[in-house]
Amino acid sequence: MRTTMAADPYTTLGVSRSASAEEIKKAYRKLAHQHHPDKKGGNEARFKEINEAYQVLSDPDKKARYDRFGSAEGPAGFGGQQGGFQDFDFSGMGGGFESIFDMFGGGMGAQRQKPEKGEDLQLHMTIGKGDLGKRKVYEFEAFSPCIECGGSGARGGKVKACGQCKGQGRVRQAVRTPFGTFAQVAVCPECGGDGEVPQHVCDECGGAGRRKGKRTLELHIPNHIDGRYLIAFPKEGNAGPQGTPPGDLLITLFPK
Repeated sequence: MRTTMAADPYTTLGVSRSASAEEIKKAYRKLAHQHHPDKKGGNEARFKEINEAYQVLSDPDKKARYDRFGSAEGPAGFGGQQGGFQDFDFSGMGGGFESIFDMFGGGMGAQRQKPEKGEDLQLHMTIGKGDLGKRKVYEFEAFSPCIECGGSGARGGKVKACGQCKGQGRVRQAVRTPFGTFAQVAVCPECGGDGEVPQHVCDECGGAGRRKGKRTLELHIPNHIDGRYLIAFPKEGNAGPQGTPPGDLLITLFPK
């Protein structure tokens, strides 16, 4: 289902189109804290709008599509990343009925299968009255990029062209139907659409590009909390597999 934003995300966060990722994150944190629905004077609708704006501007692909088409989904009527012309295989054009099936087979099957980012982390923490206004250090488990391979999953970061798709990221498959056999394009199952595979799988992470371990977080507890209090740390969640971006870290404070 196509979703559209009611407002310009740059206007929502109060940043310019040339703002850096750090400036966007800083503006988001400030506004999210100001309008959090669990905070006195908070605004749930405004908070939701702020989060939707950040979801667009913090994702390089969505931001690029918005800057180009005015929508994070891509140009209206063509489905953006979810099946636009960039996914169609035009190489078979010029051959009538089979070419048409080939083109639409590519559009439907060539989407990337590998996760686009790491998982979001949700931590629940109980605090007492004596914790208010203080800084506390918490320890938790999370995935971080593998130091040995730099998050690539390949030993020494060295990769090679995928042998199954010859570096194309897609493979052609024959599909039998009552009307005959047609060609369909699908994401390569060997490389997940990257077109590259490790020359040698990293021994430390087994090719995952990330490892689970202990992580510490120093958190400043607000001076006053009426009830459940949510704090969001964009891109501080689990590292994504094989170099994909990290998820977000969401901490919910529960007063005793």
